[in-house]
Amino acid sequence: MELIRTKEQDMTTWISTLCVVLGLGAGATAFANTDGQFGVVDMQAVILNVSEGKAARAKLEGEIKGKEKELMNQKQELDKLNESWKKTAALLSEEARINKQKEFQEKFLALRNAEMSFQGEIKRKEAEATQKIAVKVARLVEKIARDKKLTGVFETNTAGLLYLEKPVDLTKEVIAEYEKMPKQDKK
Repeated sequence: MELIRTKEQDMTTWISTLCVVLGLGAGATAFANTDGQFGVVDMQAVILNVSEGKAARAKLEGEIKGKEKELMNQKQELDKLNESWKKTAALLSEEARINKQKEFQEKFLALRNAEMSFQGEIKRKEAEATQKIAVKVARLVEKIARDKKLTGVFETNTAGLLYLEKPVDLTKEVIAEYEKMPKQDKK
């Protein structure tokens, strides 16, 4: 029972949203006719590789495993209830059969609702953790880009950028600088 999509799919979705909000991918046309140098950052790689991102991911994975186990137990109980119902259905009165079927359907819907609620909760928590990191990364990218006198910096996964001649990849530098930040700046 897969409760969430892959790390890459979820992170890309959240990073895409955050980058648009933060404006990392904005303004591509404004830079189109300039002769300046451009940088690129893979926000997904940054978020997945900084210690804060790794810790957040590990915490979420722990929650996911625990909840998946709980939901799997509920599913197994439903399977047993269904098998029991199938075996005894012929022996039950019409009213008893309807009641058993109704009981099964209610438990089944409760399980589906619990799964969907948990998925939403995980996505919300992941978005919160990602957003906190992305805001700090955006500040770092701006500082590094100014220091390197870059005309602009694009996020590699969301900028809609298909080609850029000789971009300066800032990803590793951003990760290194993020890790050097004092803990109080990471909060």
